[in-house]
Amino acid sequence: KTPRPPNAFILYRKDMHGELKKRYPDIHNNEISVLAGSLWKAERPEVRAKYYAKSVELKDQLLRAQPHYRYQPRRSADIRR
Repeated sequence: KTPRPPNAFILYRKDMHGELKKRYPDIHNNEISVLAGSLWKAERPEVRAKYYAKSVELKDQLLRAQPHYRYQPRRSADIRR
């Protein structure tokens, strides 16, 4: 199954993960996501635009490679907990 292309925030979080882990070595991933979310909201529009452009580029690459791709979320009955 083809993975869904990442959105702008996911790309930002991925870039910030290593930096936040260096600053706070004992922090958990959930807390990293909260911190990254706060930083994302406060980020300059130019930086956010860079990540939006990159997410669009990755989505376009996926659609060129697999033109029939369509995101199909799983039904709640199909999700294993």
